[in-house]
Amino acid sequence: MKIWVYVSVDFNVKAILQSIIEYATGQNPNLHTLETMRKKVEEVLQSKRYLLVLDDVWNEDQEKWKHLEGMLRFARGAKGATVLVTTRLEEVASTMETHPAYHLTELSEYDSWSLFKSYAFGPNREEKEELVTIGKDIVKKCVGSPLAIKTLGSLLRDQTAVTQWENIKESEIWNIRSESSSKTDKENSIMRALKLSYFNLELSLRRCFSFCAIFPKGFEIVKEELIHLWMANGFIKSEGNVEVEDVANNVWRKLYRRSFFQEAKSDKFGMITSCKIHDLFYDLAKSIMGEECVMVEEGRLTQLSTRVHHLHFLSYNMSVDVAAFKKVESMRTFLFGNIRQLPSNRCLRALCIRSSMLPPLNDLAHLRYLSVHDSSVRNLNDSICQLSKLQILKLESCFDFYEIPKKLTQLQDLRHILINKCASIPDMPPNIGKLRHLRTLSLFDAGSTPGYGLTELSGLRLGGKLHIRGLGNVSNEWDAKEANLRSKKELNRLYLSWGGGANSESNNVSAERVLEALEPPSTLKSFGMNEYQGKQLSSWMRSVVHLRDLVEVILFDCDNCEELPPLGKLPHLKRVHVRGMKNVKWIDGESYEGVEEKAFPSLEKLSVENLPKLERMLRDEGVEMVPHLSQLTIDGVFNFKVPHLPCVEELHARKVVAATSFIEGVGDNMVCLKTLRVSSIKELKVLPDQLRRLGALEYLRIGFWYDLEHFPEHVSEGLTSLRSLSIYCCENLKSLPEGVRHLTCLRHLNIGNCPQLVALPSNMSKLTSLRTVYIYDFSTLPYGLQFVPSLRTLNIERCMFTSLPDWLGDMTTVEELSIWFCEELRSLPSSIQRLTNLSYLSIDRCPHLRKRCMRETGEDWQYIKHIPEIKLDSYSLPEEKSLTLSGESIRRLSCSWNCFKTARQPAKGVVSSNSFDRVLEE
Repeated sequence: MKIWVYVSVDFNVKAILQSIIEYATGQNPNLHTLETMRKKVEEVLQSKRYLLVLDDVWNEDQEKWKHLEGMLRFARGAKGATVLVTTRLEEVASTMETHPAYHLTELSEYDSWSLFKSYAFGPNREEKEELVTIGKDIVKKCVGSPLAIKTLGSLLRDQTAVTQWENIKESEIWNIRSESSSKTDKENSIMRALKLSYFNLELSLRRCFSFCAIFPKGFEIVKEELIHLWMANGFIKSEGNVEVEDVANNVWRKLYRRSFFQEAKSDKFGMITSCKIHDLFYDLAKSIMGEECVMVEEGRLTQLSTRVHHLHFLSYNMSVDVAAFKKVESMRTFLFGNIRQLPSNRCLRALCIRSSMLPPLNDLAHLRYLSVHDSSVRNLNDSICQLSKLQILKLESCFDFYEIPKKLTQLQDLRHILINKCASIPDMPPNIGKLRHLRTLSLFDAGSTPGYGLTELSGLRLGGKLHIRGLGNVSNEWDAKEANLRSKKELNRLYLSWGGGANSESNNVSAERVLEALEPPSTLKSFGMNEYQGKQLSSWMRSVVHLRDLVEVILFDCDNCEELPPLGKLPHLKRVHVRGMKNVKWIDGESYEGVEEKAFPSLEKLSVENLPKLERMLRDEGVEMVPHLSQLTIDGVFNFKVPHLPCVEELHARKVVAATSFIEGVGDNMVCLKTLRVSSIKELKVLPDQLRRLGALEYLRIGFWYDLEHFPEHVSEGLTSLRSLSIYCCENLKSLPEGVRHLTCLRHLNIGNCPQLVALPSNMSKLTSLRTVYIYDFSTLPYGLQFVPSLRTLNIERCMFTSLPDWLGDMTTVEELSIWFCEELRSLPSSIQRLTNLSYLSIDRCPHLRKRCMRETGEDWQYIKHIPEIKLDSYSLPEEKSLTLSGESIRRLSCSWNCFKTARQPAKGVVSSNSFDRVLEE
């Protein structure tokens, strides 16, 4: 496993751990405490042979390094696990090294020329002798720096004249002496090369690049966000018939091609979404902008200089004192400030706020960009309608938001209206068609009243994402035809919802005719449909040619529909999510006549939910299919026949009625399966033997198997790769098999709410790799835990017993013990003092136990005082009686942990975000 973490100046252990988790799992862990992150890192790295690169470290504080090093050592990676640190400071190397530092030397003359040549000439361009001679002289000036060589090579790629190359070679910039005495000659030479490339940019490109100094070093810059900020600040303008967005995209591409931007990332549709800037280029941008760009990390904002134009708050919770802006004369950009009153500044072009209240906007006559992000703002007040120059309006993660002013269409310069992750999605204002310059409209509410008809979309040249809701309100198919979707060639994501909105009224128009009239362009990457009531699909939805570019299809709750599009024949389709189609029998009903033709040639992820009549993937059997399918979700199907799926690595199954044949089919047909989650299964008392064939399985989770009684001996014999086993809410499970001794790789065991399981197998001593056990919703601690030979972490949660067994003291390898929500637990056994390796004890929401474990005064303090770190919560024991919960209520609690959260009802007239909306935002 390879993990790359960019560290830079701020050596933040919590941030580094989060980056390790994200890189290793591909997901944001959404963890908030250092302790939970440490445990997750342990889970991710344990027994793994990994290379962890900590890039560009500046930290000289040995204590910080020791803190991180200790956490990494605790993860106990496999032999050969290595941490590699890169730094520019000798002092950092001596602080962190466990081996002698390796000093990188410059590229050799041969390698330098090879790199330069690949950028300057490319694979097909003729290498003229004169240019080669000049090029080699230029390369020598780059002192073996890959960045300098790549940058100048990119610069000269499109320049064919000898004089142009000579100008670079003879530029006076090579002779400029650096003002910084701290830089070496080599560093100065590299910076001169970068400056040379910078000053050979067009003036507009220079402004766009240097503006990036408003972001922190190493920051992942969102491409769309950057382009919108360029537009707001007037760095880019339209050129003739070329729209300003197209000009901006060309500028971005030029900067990326010339290596000013790097590490471009793409989304699931293959479109570039973000990039980074190399540290040295970032230093160049900062030196150019000087005091014009200011970033505020933490602490109080001090008096700002008169020269400040662009301000970026890096701490979301930081409040802003208006007095700090007293000297500022021309503020242009204000990002992520928590502010209720904006400083008086009529020059502001871009404003992004996270305040709980929207400040008055009346004076911002030149504002072109307004973003409200992670805010509890409920509506946009009418003052926004006075921002006559506003071009971009964004609302993101505003979960209480419900109203946009009806007069928004007065803002004739509006080009982009983007609404994302707003739980109570607002109705859009009427007469949206008046915004003739609109290029992005993420949401449109269709209605039958004037100003809400689909004809409003007719003349708009929309691109990006468009979600049309309330199609049940459309009064006739001619109105749908007038939307003119087919002409909108820049649309790449289209979603159609028939659910009624605020303007919904009954009508007799056929949903099928409306769908036919809403024919989109053939350039779509993602298409979704929700609550469509027709039986048949439109002709364009049955056309392989029309749908050929689709990467993703989402079809939700189309109850009456009897067919699906020809999904198996779409060459680029990677993700399919189908839910709530009661009459569908197969995912693809097409005929496959060619011997070499494969069904679903690119499909990687398939999710089917509530398709009770689904029988199989294809109507035609015997066709080779899904050669790249890796993730499969099956939920609410009755008689699905599992096909041969040799590449599937992750399966989530729930509410499968013919459970026995389904599980047998999994064992027979998914030999590469690594993750298996199966829940809500009835009438299956014994785990099928076929599961023993899953020799690659690493993660098994079974829950709510209402009739399961035991595991056959043979099943565990085959699960030799299993690393994590979770069993919960299996009320009739009486025992685990003695065959658990074969689970030699098992590291994590979670068991919860299995009331008849009172003891573990007698040979738990064979589980030499088991490190973590999590027990919850039990009436007694299962006997046998004490025989696990290498257990490190024991978590006990929501258990109803009043005492812990004395054999707890036999678990001498345990280093961490957590006891949470055990409200009836009265005391700790005295044997706990035998746990001499125990370094961490956490007691949370255990009122009786907390009182007994108080430092010095608690009755059990004598047994735990040897533990270095003890954490007790602030839960107070009630004076007269403690809170008690019945076994049944505890069971409900374990299955619905969010029951304590009060569900907020949406405001009247507001359409609540549903599962379809959530899938669109993934």
